[in-house]
Amino acid sequence: MEFPSYFPREVIATQLTYLDFHGWLMNNLRHASEDEPNEDAWSPLGLSVAEGFYKTDVLMYASICEAALFSVIQDVYKADPAGAHESVKDCFRRIEDKFQHLCDHEMDILAAAVKGRLCLRFKKEIPLPDRDVSFASLIEAGESIGMYGSDLRARLDRLRDDRNTIHLAKQIQRHDEFKPFEKIDRARAKVTTERLRVALVDFLIPF
Repeated sequence: MEFPSYFPREVIATQLTYLDFHGWLMNNLRHASEDEPNEDAWSPLGLSVAEGFYKTDVLMYASICEAALFSVIQDVYKADPAGAHESVKDCFRRIEDKFQHLCDHEMDILAAAVKGRLCLRFKKEIPLPDRDVSFASLIEAGESIGMYGSDLRARLDRLRDDRNTIHLAKQIQRHDEFKPFEKIDRARAKVTTERLRVALVDFLIPF
């Protein structure tokens, strides 16, 4: 894959090279049982081992998509922080909006037929550190500024959900539902990553 020049290209390229190797290894690695150690009895990896390959690859594809989106959307934000789309701003900030009641007495504004207590409102915008920028907010921002449509947005959301399922507690729930990670999960993650690459290139270098 070829990303624009200011992407963390070396990191992404290294991971994609590893993923290609991982795919080759998954397709070609064989084992033999203790009962039948001869070469003719070699078999592909069983599900319990194979799932470890698939989970690793889904996690890495999701991480690549997240890193790519972060790089592009952060660049969009830095180019015009004040004029950026609200969804782009929301990736990199948190809004604190608090009310402080001044007293317990209620007041009536008869002309407006309004009743309430007197209070002060404190509203502050706090920049988020890079580690707190969420994949979900990046996906939403990408669609909002026209990087891609609802179809790829849904694919990215699915990839994010699959990535989150790799956490152990979620894995247990997934296994209870008889949904182990399989080859189709890896294939879907790879397609999503490639489609995102194309979408980002088209967004940055329009025809």
